[in-house]
Amino acid sequence: VFRDLGLSYYILKRPDFDKFPGAAYSIAFDAWNPDGRINQIGTVHNLGENFSRAFEIKYEDAEGRQRHVVQTCYGFGISRTLAAVISQHGDDHGLVLPPEIAPIQVVIVPIPYKGSETEVEKYAGKVYSRLDEAGMRVHLDMTDKTPGEKYYYWEMFGVPVRVEVGPRDVEAGQVTICERVNLKRRSVALDEAAEAVKETFERIERELIERSRSVLERMTVDAPDIESLGKAIKARRIGRACWCGGIDCAERIREESGGEIRGRRIDVEEKPERPCIVCGREAEMVVYVARAY
Repeated sequence: VFRDLGLSYYILKRPDFDKFPGAAYSIAFDAWNPDGRINQIGTVHNLGENFSRAFEIKYEDAEGRQRHVVQTCYGFGISRTLAAVISQHGDDHGLVLPPEIAPIQVVIVPIPYKGSETEVEKYAGKVYSRLDEAGMRVHLDMTDKTPGEKYYYWEMFGVPVRVEVGPRDVEAGQVTICERVNLKRRSVALDEAAEAVKETFERIERELIERSRSVLERMTVDAPDIESLGKAIKARRIGRACWCGGIDCAERIREESGGEIRGRRIDVEEKPERPCIVCGREAEMVVYVARAY
């Protein structure tokens, strides 16, 4: 789901002092925010047998023995995920919604000139039917606003694709497609419009995730010492640092940098290149430090 929405994040195993109470360990999906704070959009907790022993939840195995079940639980932060979509993809024009969740995926804007109103509107209706039959969520804007007003309005609400229809498009048997993610425009034949829009959806999804990952990479700063970590946090960045695993050092990191240890990555293996940035002892892991919501 997160990939379909074009979101980038770190998958981090929380330190033991920050895991879910009663869990063997906790894993979180930490998404970036433009202000440098982390937005936890999901969690997974391995509960082991801790709760099944407390509540006597058992099963019978193949040999007929009674065993306690091993449990997990997870949380998908729907409101936090939507907040991440808004904050990671939005721009100065407004929302940028991935096609997957956009209530309106395509808006058709007729651009009639005097004497061509009926012809353009009829053609726009034909375009609407083609896209609607292709299974897209389409809206035909027939309000009396100017085309410019309509562009501004639908860009603000993040509609992924705008299809423009003017007299020249009618004459040429084509439509003009504009992508919300980059505002690029191109013309395609009416018979190819549905397939072209579907391809545009796929391209938008790729561009959103690539752009988001690029921001996360730029936002992450390697911090060889506590001073540089503090500067990174102050500059609204995510710090990458080496840590010994000690709670005292974790507390000093929080106090002196203003950020908190979010955990270590589980999707890649990272070995400490330096000693702990606080005490100078041998580091156990590479952790990511940031402010959080």
